[in-house]
Amino acid sequence: MINRLIWMGCLSYIVTGVTLVIMGAVLPELLLNYGLNYTDGGILVFVQFVGMLLGVLSMPAISRRFSRKRGVMIGLLMISAELLLFFLPPWPVVILIAGFAGAGAGLVESGIGTIILVAVKEKQAIAMSKLEVTFGLGALMIPFVASFLIARGIWTYSFLLLGISALLTAIAWQRMSFGHVDAMLTRTVVNGSEAKRESYSAKSIPFLVLCAFFFMLYGGSEVSVVHFFPSLFIERWGVATSDATLTVTVYWTAMVIGRALCGVLAEKITYYRFLWITTVLSVLVLLILPFISQAWGGYVISFLLGLGMAGMFAIMLIYANSALPGMTERTTSILLAANGLGGSLLPIAVGRMMDIWPVQAVMWLFFGVMVTMLLLVFGSKRLNLFLSTSKQTSQIHTSEAK
Repeated sequence: MINRLIWMGCLSYIVTGVTLVIMGAVLPELLLNYGLNYTDGGILVFVQFVGMLLGVLSMPAISRRFSRKRGVMIGLLMISAELLLFFLPPWPVVILIAGFAGAGAGLVESGIGTIILVAVKEKQAIAMSKLEVTFGLGALMIPFVASFLIARGIWTYSFLLLGISALLTAIAWQRMSFGHVDAMLTRTVVNGSEAKRESYSAKSIPFLVLCAFFFMLYGGSEVSVVHFFPSLFIERWGVATSDATLTVTVYWTAMVIGRALCGVLAEKITYYRFLWITTVLSVLVLLILPFISQAWGGYVISFLLGLGMAGMFAIMLIYANSALPGMTERTTSILLAANGLGGSLLPIAVGRMMDIWPVQAVMWLFFGVMVTMLLLVFGSKRLNLFLSTSKQTSQIHTSEAK
């Protein structure tokens, strides 16, 4: 029954992966159809990820009101509204639907993550890595499908396919039984009034803030790459729209490969070493990007960047939770919200820069953001050591008191 639950979670993560990438996959065609510019595209992505942030933050309240299972179903039904974009409604309606579907994606992603953490008692890392891989598969699949449809002049069918898939997945959740886990899924979630509510210590707050800032920059980078790399390729190397869309496919192919391997590698070399090695790789790749003169080099960069960024989210999440024991659900919620906040803010800057400055300026912005992330990784080590020393001192004092 647990395996069935995990695979239903994976199916839902495929849908969220498609939802959060589909706008970027068809953005050049969408803007061309409405006669808009990249700043408008940045606003569209901003609204979608503000919606995602609201969905993440509303998940606990919706779970308390309707139950975890129904919360996931509500999120999937919200995503299914994207099928209306098949009809190319007025631009304000497009903006509204993007925000609505983004909220649904945030609700599904955070709801599934919480369900897995609560229901799966052993090998949680393996279960979470399966979710991350399937999210990547969804994000990988839709640019390829969109490229195929764009080449045939029927790119609006991308939204129809997403809407129907989300609706069918919601129906599957309704009809599926998970045995003894059903009680946990279908009952409403109550506040933990029976147990004392844990809180962060004053010494752990700086570490939490640093991790949240890392997630904000990571979320902004990932979303901006996915949504603007196709446009960047068009502006920099003059490739066709259908070919430019494949940059996201290349990026997510590397992300899926990297996410399938990151757990094993991180366990062998420690979480911290994994994070700084992959962040250094990403910094070096983005340093090379502005000097690439041929489109094929851009595709290579897209692949290497996907490998570098593949494990950052999952391993930093594990790294942060291992440093802040006993606060898993709250820490995960905060970091996921920071990730969504970054995904809503940075694309605004990227879209604006693509309208007023040469495309190389956007490349240097990506580089600067990644350098900042590297500095945060190095800073996290010092704060983590400080936390560990404080915990050991506290334990010694407790033992002496006894």
